[in-house]
Amino acid sequence: MKIVVIGAKGMLGSELARVLVCEHDVTAWDVDEIDVTDRAVTLARVTRTKPDLILNSAALVDVEVCEEQPDAAWKVNAVGSQNLALAARELSAEYLLVSTDYVFDGTAREDYDESSSPNPINQYGKSKLAGERLAAAIWPRTYIVRTSWLFGHRPKNYVERVLTAADKDGVVRMAEDQLESPTYVPHVASAIRALILTGAYGTYHATSLGACTRLEFARYVLSKAGRAVPLEKLEGAVARAARRPGRTVLDCRLFRLVTGHELPSWQSGVDEYLCRQG
Repeated sequence: MKIVVIGAKGMLGSELARVLVCEHDVTAWDVDEIDVTDRAVTLARVTRTKPDLILNSAALVDVEVCEEQPDAAWKVNAVGSQNLALAARELSAEYLLVSTDYVFDGTAREDYDESSSPNPINQYGKSKLAGERLAAAIWPRTYIVRTSWLFGHRPKNYVERVLTAADKDGVVRMAEDQLESPTYVPHVASAIRALILTGAYGTYHATSLGACTRLEFARYVLSKAGRAVPLEKLEGAVARAARRPGRTVLDCRLFRLVTGHELPSWQSGVDEYLCRQG
């Protein structure tokens, strides 16, 4: 299969390109090589390449920046997705959009499945949901993969943030106002690799098994990394422009039933990350 990976220098995009090139003809572009917000440029560039699948992992993911610059968020996350879906339709190619648990408001007590009604509470979630809906309306041969709280081998990921705070400050301070499923990027890449072989277009949830707060995540990282430093709970609301959903645990049953693939636990992801980092 000929695949174009958009966002190829990002944490997930780079891993997707690395994993997929073993079995497919992969062209990897980042935002400095294709401006997905420019429809004419996007259509011309992609259609010249003639891929069988356009895989879009490019996004403006900084939640605070999205809140403060909503037009920028919507251009990349919504219009960018729309343009790539149009390119896929023109080529009769498949389209895969990587999306987020932040399309939900976090108020439900039960895990969110694909039938749950989205209700994003910040501009990041709203722009990503718009990207989903535009793509699905434009082209039926579309996969949408919602995942959560990614960490991988790129600077400033959450494991690195915990360890840097431990080494630099001698203490790690984390909040526990959110419950999510931290997901190791290589595990998501493997999940997407399995999904694109099915031809079963639609929306899927794909996260690690289990869920935790930032505080619980940091406790596990420190324990596995052998860092004996104090861990403190951040008290009170953290000052930030964008609201965060409280509980966005995703039910990944549909993905497992369709692909036969299940992501490992988030703890396994941390273990693999630390082993690979050495």
